Amino acid sequence: MLYRYFLMAMLLLPLCMPSLMTRSFAEDLPLQELYKMSPNIQAILQVCPWRSATTKGTIRLMQVEVQGAHKLYVQWLREGIAGTSQEPLSTMGIKEVNDEGYYRFNLPRGRLLAGACSIETIMEDIIDERRFRLTVYLTGPGKYETHITRLLDGGLKPPVGE
Repeated sequence: MLYRYFLMAMLLLPLCMPSLMTRSFAEDLPLQELYKMSPNIQAILQVCPWRSATTKGTIRLMQVEVQGAHKLYVQWLREGIAGTSQEPLSTMGIKEVNDEGYYRFNLPRGRLLAGACSIETIMEDIIDERRFRLTVYLTGPGKYETHITRLLDGGLKPPVGE
């Protein structure tokens, strides 16, 4: 008896699938904007609030993977008016990270300072495995200051000639 119900369910399931698929696609229509997001984006993190004389908002970091290396982008979001969503005011890549090497890193957390948002992380060069400390001070929309410090290699190296 149970076998008969199982067999009927298996025979009727393919007939029901097209109607289920169209319904789930129709439910996704409001989310189509999210599907336009690049698949290379690995992580997004809102780190600090910012304020100017005329507006305020939050700072968002984006980590993008391109050919095995991570790139770092900063976006200043302006708060919406009367309940509307946030809008990007300025988006820029950190050229010292994106253009001058091939690094991998974890997305840094933000720390609010007087007049700036400080982010700091350890980066590793994917070619020679050297490590660097990246410190970025985000001051205002489109403005930042970068410091990259090379860290000493850890571990023991074999003597030359062996």
